[in-house]
Amino acid sequence: MEKRGDGVFQKCSRKWRKRSSKSYVWENAGTAFFEDGGIVHSFMCEKCKSGEMESCMQYLLGIDGGGTGTKITVADLDGVVLAQMSAGALNGNGQSSDQLRDNIKELANTLKTQGYEPKDCKGLGAGVAGISNQAARELVKKTFAEEGFGCFIALYGDHETALAAAFPQNCGVVLIAGTGSICYARRSDGTCLRVGGYGHIVDDGGSAYAIGRDILAAVVRQEDGRGTDTILRRLVFQTLHIAEIRELIGYIYHPERSKKDIAALAVLLDPAISQGDTAALAIEDACIESLAELALTAIKRLDEDKNLAFGGSVLLKNSRIRNRLQQRLQEFDPQIQIIETKQDASIGALRLLIEERKQFKESIFKNENKREQN
Repeated sequence: MEKRGDGVFQKCSRKWRKRSSKSYVWENAGTAFFEDGGIVHSFMCEKCKSGEMESCMQYLLGIDGGGTGTKITVADLDGVVLAQMSAGALNGNGQSSDQLRDNIKELANTLKTQGYEPKDCKGLGAGVAGISNQAARELVKKTFAEEGFGCFIALYGDHETALAAAFPQNCGVVLIAGTGSICYARRSDGTCLRVGGYGHIVDDGGSAYAIGRDILAAVVRQEDGRGTDTILRRLVFQTLHIAEIRELIGYIYHPERSKKDIAALAVLLDPAISQGDTAALAIEDACIESLAELALTAIKRLDEDKNLAFGGSVLLKNSRIRNRLQQRLQEFDPQIQIIETKQDASIGALRLLIEERKQFKESIFKNENKREQN
């Protein structure tokens, strides 16, 4: 407990805002401010503790929305992590509006069971695949608001949050190979660039979807004689519980078949490679070349320090592909440094949110100072 001005203050979640040189007013969210000799300190109000004012657990939320699951990080208003948890899938493009609403409702309920009410959230940053689609952005924001998140909501591409998670200063290169693939880079001056990531129909080389598609192609090529015999046929048939090629075609082109279903077959590559299957080895080679092309193009265009982080299931869960790719990249350019990502992308979303809030606060102070001067 410490004394500031005329009051005694202790940690809570209320915020004061400087209205004039001598007065402060309550606001609904954020960190308290006390100005002393030109230095802005944070302080908290004893009244919340005594019960004179409603005490509440105000918090910030970082979300990493994925096609199979969502990771959540809860932090206090200073960015100190309070809790981490998981919820269902959250995808801007790969889900219907009903599915999206159901999953955001599940996310809200998950938070409530841990004592975090949506109304007490004072900032939400979410990395969501497919969020470059404007309709998807509006739907995600609207749905969060409907579930009680009346706070500032910032949406980011999952590549942006992955980079922020890997690099605390938010400068570097991240190569992601999950269901899709993309290489994203940010320079020290804040300018960004991307290579790839244009979707499974025209792009996404080296992704789990591309591997799954190539596995299926190898199977049908064996069937009609264009390709060699491959162990992948048996593995695919066993996994899908089918007995003939006609059933496979029915599975692939079923109206409800998703790219996630095709990407799920990528795990069959490793057992086939372990048995020396030539078709599987060729698929792996193509994957590595596609990912190397993404990374090398981005690093060349970035023209700064060559620090590269990996993300996505293909690179994080398949050690053989990861190691072969790292060797390929460093043989081409020994200065490339592979950085291990120690935080998940929900931390990246939280970092981006905090930076936006900081910039917003700075703009408020500048505007208030201008008004006082006038």
